[in-house]
Amino acid sequence: MVHELETGDVFRAAYLVSQGGRLVKATASGGHVVLTLSGEALDLEDQKYRKAAGLVEPLTLKENLNRLRDLVKETLRNNNTPDRRLPHAHAAYPARRA
Repeated sequence: MVHELETGDVFRAAYLVSQGGRLVKATASGGHVVLTLSGEALDLEDQKYRKAAGLVEPLTLKENLNRLRDLVKETLRNNNTPDRRLPHAHAAYPARRA
């Protein structure tokens, strides 16, 4: 049975993607990004993550974490959502250089 899970935790999402989960969508809401994942054993892997009992290949986790961080930043940039870390900044993110 395919399960879906929503999370704002990029580390949790990277772990679940490393364990075979699939990213369905990323939605910006009030300065936060919600990642929706789906997969066969998503609930079991999520329990392992919460109990700190899950094992994952470190390089795979790092690659997925970097990819999801980039996706979160791009989602915030595309929705003109201000960066919460820089409340004094006028622009949410600078334009990307080519």
